[in-house]
Amino acid sequence: MNRRTLLTSISVGAATVAGCTGGVENDETGRKYEECNLPALQYGTLPEDVRAEVDTAFNEGQYETDGELLWQQVAGPGVEFLKKGGPWYTPDGTYYTPQVDSDNGVHTLQFEETTPQLDSTKYLHVEDVPEVPVNITIKYTDGTVLEDHTIEEKDDYPEVPVSNKVGTYLVEVTVKDWGTVTEEFGIDHFTQELNFGIHRESESSFSVSIQDNPATYPASCPWE
Repeated sequence: MNRRTLLTSISVGAATVAGCTGGVENDETGRKYEECNLPALQYGTLPEDVRAEVDTAFNEGQYETDGELLWQQVAGPGVEFLKKGGPWYTPDGTYYTPQVDSDNGVHTLQFEETTPQLDSTKYLHVEDVPEVPVNITIKYTDGTVLEDHTIEEKDDYPEVPVSNKVGTYLVEVTVKDWGTVTEEFGIDHFTQELNFGIHRESESSFSVSIQDNPATYPASCPWE
């Protein structure tokens, strides 16, 4: 799978980082952590006491307290999911929707497994067609076909629809007389464009490339 390159810049003095509001603090408000607003919080990076709440919710079906939920401190209004497994820069892993309820001063935290859906379908933007016809097939990793598209003209640079769901996919490309190449790629909350190229390697062989151009690179949460 193609991996993104994370570019990090550090500056002296105060800085504001996209998705987060600051670091850990203990002040007169009683807050222990500042919130993070990334779409999905990574389980492995949660503070230990927050992770203990989450573990109880998973192991016992819910976590219950008559005090404040630390989960509500770290999870800002922009957080939609908890992600377990897989590094942040891939869609790999399992996603869960958090549910917080309050009744007579008792606060409850639960999680339900889900497949995140994006606001819009993502496309493969075909940039180069060295030979025709070309058949492009988009599949789930289990082989289920999502889209099958044939390019008949070299100056045809279509946008091939993939999906609006976070996940890992396969693209199978067949060029007449050249054979078939299969490549794995992912879609997540930060995917904006997927630039797709077909590259001639010799008279009868080729390779494909997929460049994920995210809308923005996610920053670390303040308590990481």
